[in-house]
Amino acid sequence: MVRATILHTEASTGWGGQEIRIFREMLGMRDRGHRMLLATPSGTALAARAGEAGVETFAINMDRKRLLGGVGSMRRLIRERGVDLINTHSSADSWIGSIAGRLEGIAVLRTRHISSAVHGTLPTRWLYGRLCDEVITTGEFIRSQLIRDLRLSPDRVHSIPTGIAGDAFIGADGAQFRAEFDIPKTAPVLGIAAVLRSWKGHLDLLEAMATVRELIPEARLLIVGDGPMRQRILARIQDLGLDGCTILTGYREDIAFVLAAVDIAVMASYASEGIPQFALQAMAAGKPVVATRVGGIPEVVQEGATGLLVEPRRPDLLSKAIVGLLKDPIAREQMGARARERAIASHSFEGMLDRLEACYRRLLPRCCHG
Repeated sequence: MVRATILHTEASTGWGGQEIRIFREMLGMRDRGHRMLLATPSGTALAARAGEAGVETFAINMDRKRLLGGVGSMRRLIRERGVDLINTHSSADSWIGSIAGRLEGIAVLRTRHISSAVHGTLPTRWLYGRLCDEVITTGEFIRSQLIRDLRLSPDRVHSIPTGIAGDAFIGADGAQFRAEFDIPKTAPVLGIAAVLRSWKGHLDLLEAMATVRELIPEARLLIVGDGPMRQRILARIQDLGLDGCTILTGYREDIAFVLAAVDIAVMASYASEGIPQFALQAMAAGKPVVATRVGGIPEVVQEGATGLLVEPRRPDLLSKAIVGLLKDPIAREQMGARARERAIASHSFEGMLDRLEACYRRLLPRCCHG
């Protein structure tokens, strides 16, 4: 395949699953010989990470109130760097990048990461249906949602879930992590890793943990990540008397070691989920997942096979599933083994890159062909 110059755009200033996927995707495609560029607002976490990794980054004002200025800057970047394809990711950068790409006559790809409702207004249908050539989603649930609500042609919308490097989770030892937070070797540990946002359901999980603690007093809960809900979570931990068994670790890079210390991965999201990377990482680590039936989660967490699913905003059902699995070590082990098999077989990082390159071939027939 002839190599292409690909420009990713991202208006988000945070650092979560969406930004991590973009970052890893850029590095993976660069390793395959493509030239990767990134445009974000000034000072974003993604730009800092990408710059440190040697990706060319460019600061562009993505305020939609100054749309024309942003489009002009993006057009100059496309021309000066010889961009073949632009891949947009969030709302503001998608408007700017898609208009610029269309005016410059290059291929435009829109990636949709989350499952929050997309209103079928005329401007939105125009953005997804006319301004971009194809749409990538991170799960089939989101793909179906866009096709239904925006009346998009199914052959223009493709589900490419995030891929994970399964080998990274082999042989990790959780003993050091447990020692760092003074967790007894025999204590059952629940773990969640996610940005501390309201819709991730941390408060519901804490309600469930209060019940779990009554039935299994030695249980611990690890909350990995940081974000705007941190103070509310800390306050709720105090209100529920969970300060002795719930640990907020902050953001961690060593997710393989975190998961090695965990017995059950938990997710309590009630909105916006695509296919969360934490679920796939937990499965690759051989851990069963107890999660909510939200967004694309049921696409990877198979009820009774690789984990358990409950309705969102139901701490009572969440605690029941957790307690049942904590009391059944054989089921945990079997689910964990099946989870790892599924993650490796269906969600490999290289498989994700293969499917992305297939999109490039379709969109760039003149410069990207096998």
